[in-house]
Amino acid sequence: MFKLEEKTQVLCAGEIELPTGEFDQVQYVSARFVKGKTPKRWKDFSDDESNWASLPLEEAGLMAEQLKNAIIDGKVHDLCLSFEPWGEDDFLSVDFDKGWAAILYNACDECAAAPCDPDRPGGLEDAPVDIGGQTPVPKMCGVEGLEKAARIVLYMLETGKLLPETKWAVNLEGDLPWLFW
Repeated sequence: MFKLEEKTQVLCAGEIELPTGEFDQVQYVSARFVKGKTPKRWKDFSDDESNWASLPLEEAGLMAEQLKNAIIDGKVHDLCLSFEPWGEDDFLSVDFDKGWAAILYNACDECAAAPCDPDRPGGLEDAPVDIGGQTPVPKMCGVEGLEKAARIVLYMLETGKLLPETKWAVNLEGDLPWLFW
């Protein structure tokens, strides 16, 4: 059973000023693909400091397109987009399972935000995807449909912002936007 945490607000993306630390664009990306399904350009992608920020613009665009297609085709287990050079602190984490995505923006102790449809029928039920394989997500804060998840990821990757067409459950104290028991 779930409910939104008492201090959580449901806001449109434009109403949220994301804390991103020192940088306002994604600096570091990590992605785990289904075995044998890693896109060509991702096979030799390093996990060095600022791996995404150091890519030439054209290469980043090609890799972003491959990532989007891999998400839509169900070939990604999970990924992380971080505003920090080593993938720590201010990041968007995404886990995929059964055609759903658990997406959470986490700015350690400052903000936690997840896509939210508070009017979703059955929204307080458990979504078929968890964060990190262990933290349950309510259906109202899960994303059903990999196309929408891909749009959210790509928009963050390209702009450093939350997708405007999506409402977000936001907790400005850094706790999960929902409670579960």
